[in-house]
Amino acid sequence: MKTPFVPILGFALCLLLSSCIVTSENPLSTPANAEADPKLLGDWYGKKEQNLFRFTMRKSPWMHVDIISSKPGDKMDSYDFYPTTIGNNNYLNVVITGKDDDGKPTKAYTFIRYTISHGRALQMWKISQDVTAAAVKAGKLKGTVHQDKSPMMVGTPPRPDVDVSLTGSTASLAKYVRNADVSTLFSDKMEPLYRVNPSEK
Repeated sequence: MKTPFVPILGFALCLLLSSCIVTSENPLSTPANAEADPKLLGDWYGKKEQNLFRFTMRKSPWMHVDIISSKPGDKMDSYDFYPTTIGNNNYLNVVITGKDDDGKPTKAYTFIRYTISHGRALQMWKISQDVTAAAVKAGKLKGTVHQDKSPMMVGTPPRPDVDVSLTGSTASLAKYVRNADVSTLFSDKMEPLYRVNPSEK
């Protein structure tokens, strides 16, 4: 991949072996126009990977998540983010960091749609790499699409893996998301997480 960003939210959440994340220079809303979501606070776990996700508050609207692996000795991942509401849908603007080809630090966002059912089930969807790549190529979104000369094949059916980097403004991104079919734009479903009650810790 052209820009080796640090993986977002760990293997269990991002399914890193099957696809790469879409990055954006700008968020879906500015922090000044966002609010933290207290319903996210607390501990959540995935039944399949058995990892623990601990959501805490920073200075509103900023929030934080620590991902604690179920495997002893594994490194804990940590990420800052803040929510955005567009229409009837809720999203996370997650900060990801890494280094460019010259070793210089990089910072970008990736977007995740989420719902919380009955206060106990957290479902998240990554923004689709295929849909955003097609939108960039069609001129509907500003950005770049990079494909290696010998790309890894991903997905079902298999197709070449690409890097999608969005460069449009916050306003243009929010407008595109507002007018999109969110079930298609955010179609990469993640493993559901379930709230851990204090008595279960």
